Amino acid sequence: MIHDLEQLGDRTDVAFDLCVIGAGPAGITIADELRGSGLKVCLVESGGLQEEAAARDLLLGESVGHPMDLDHGRHRVFGGAATRWGGRSATLDPIDLQCRDWVKNSGWPIDYAHLGPYYERAKRASNFKHPWAPFEQVQSALGIQLPTLASGDLDPFVWRVASPDWDPTLQSYLSLGYRSVFDWGKVYRGRLAADRDTFVLLHANVTTFHDTDDGARVEAITVRSLGGKSMTIRARAFALCCGGIENVRLLLNAPPRLLNRVNQFDRLGRYFSQHPRGCIATIDADEANAKALQHLYNTFLRPMRDGEVQYETGFAISERAQREHQLLNSSAAIYYHARPDTVWEASRRVRDAVKSGNIDRSTFRDLQRALVGVAAEIPNIARRFVLGRSVIHRDPLISICIDLEQEPDPESRITLSADRDALGMRRAKVDWRIAEKERRTARYFGKFVGFELERLGFGRVRQADWLSSSDAISVDDLRGTYHFLSGTRMSRHPRDGVVDENCRAHGAENLYLAGTSVFTTGGHANPTLTIVALAIRLADHLRAELRNRATAHGRVPTLAAVAAAE
Repeated sequence: MIHDLEQLGDRTDVAFDLCVIGAGPAGITIADELRGSGLKVCLVESGGLQEEAAARDLLLGESVGHPMDLDHGRHRVFGGAATRWGGRSATLDPIDLQCRDWVKNSGWPIDYAHLGPYYERAKRASNFKHPWAPFEQVQSALGIQLPTLASGDLDPFVWRVASPDWDPTLQSYLSLGYRSVFDWGKVYRGRLAADRDTFVLLHANVTTFHDTDDGARVEAITVRSLGGKSMTIRARAFALCCGGIENVRLLLNAPPRLLNRVNQFDRLGRYFSQHPRGCIATIDADEANAKALQHLYNTFLRPMRDGEVQYETGFAISERAQREHQLLNSSAAIYYHARPDTVWEASRRVRDAVKSGNIDRSTFRDLQRALVGVAAEIPNIARRFVLGRSVIHRDPLISICIDLEQEPDPESRITLSADRDALGMRRAKVDWRIAEKERRTARYFGKFVGFELERLGFGRVRQADWLSSSDAISVDDLRGTYHFLSGTRMSRHPRDGVVDENCRAHGAENLYLAGTSVFTTGGHANPTLTIVALAIRLADHLRAELRNRATAHGRVPTLAAVAAAE
């Protein structure tokens, strides 16, 4: 059942077996995995079914390190950031979970073999309807043969994107082009609403943790709406799934007894990282080589009516190169941009001008250019809007963009600002740091990919200036990717992190965390698939734990009784 706190009368005490805080991919996955388990689950979401400006204001905070906007890439809405998720997926590599002597503070308390089965379940939850095809089969399906990389420093890499439609409809089959968003909020809303043991509560912001006298357990939380309605929710266990920044902020705002237990060694909020992204090189290629590159290294879309996996091909640094040169993990893709005087760019500028209402003389010139040149672009128009495939530009600007792992740095951290939000909670202050090891890895990667592409005769590769510069790394060199990692990292001992191998907060008996904040290190892979895998693993653990314990808070009411207050 889905209900809105703004529409419910105040209740001072309701109880569940499990309260999941945050309805993004982690929280939704846990609730969905526990459907049919007999456990009473409350899924608390700060936002509504659509994004709202007032809820977005709660995301604002202070950035005092490498520049980042705290309200970008975060969404207080049912489905969270996964309402905007493009679906680009990859798993971590085995080396990412290992302790590497050249990467300080590395090493997860679990290994890749342990995580593997959960990845398979996470793929199905993320709308991959079939097992992932081996690399050779991917090439065959795409009708390409990627060239052999000779140095051993790079491996070919493929990202996968599932169809955006959970259950394709007639509209899916008749639609032109490709729609790239798999919206977790829309997909899972009906399943959770129909479950008699699941109670979804919207517009419910956590403002208070009620702990025991020794701070060892969370007894209840109080949630408030921006309209002033409140509710106290008791549960036998709590799972905090609010994202890489908000998980930290909520705990830093917790009562001192609970906070001191969870943060005994001052690890909460430390080791904050992202996947810094930036251009490491450009390629000067003639028309034939530019066309060849686009047919080999590109985003290979398929119309959503095909219901097949989408692919993107690129490069990843090899494990051998990481060990030999003591580098971080990383990957890169090649991107192709139409030149400013082309039909595609003129059409884009017209579209943007119409959307913004900023129409001037240049808009009419662009419109004329687009109309005059449209006939020559009919093949590309058909590729993009009918077949749903990538455009093949005749003379594109070609760039190579890297996604970097970061070395865990305890001084890169989230703390609290003196400023407070509309609910009286202190806002987040983020000091995100990027180190020279990240630049060094990018520089080596640039050399590796330049050697391979020039050896293969694709053109001249020009390294970006920032790779060899001694200047501080700027936001023009590396920017954030909204992958907010490691602020409550997983560790065997509380001196090294915030949660244990089961994602339970060190020092708290019944408080668990999920999402990117629990990553010990980040690898280079887009994190959503790993978020879901870890959430499924946590759901299995909670199911077993809660079934094996007697109810600690008395009778759990029927959800119909809770809803009766509506």
